[in-house]
Amino acid sequence: MNTSLTYKRTLIASLLGMALIGSNAMAATFSDADKDGDGALTLTELKAAGMDEYAANFKNLDADKDGKVSKAEFKANR
Repeated sequence: MNTSLTYKRTLIASLLGMALIGSNAMAATFSDADKDGDGALTLTELKAAGMDEYAANFKNLDADKDGKVSKAEFKANR
């Protein structure tokens, strides 16, 4: 088999694996922080989870200004 092709396939597989790991890590972090299970994070939940960087940026994360950060808002600003 062509060495260059093998390298490219290995690289693509690695990048896809990293993307999946990052996505799963975000989901676990979001779900863990969402203590009331409503599918959104309040400023209090972010602080309690030790997510200080996100808590400090809460006003920007809360795009629709409803006082909560939805999973879509959280993911869009990672």
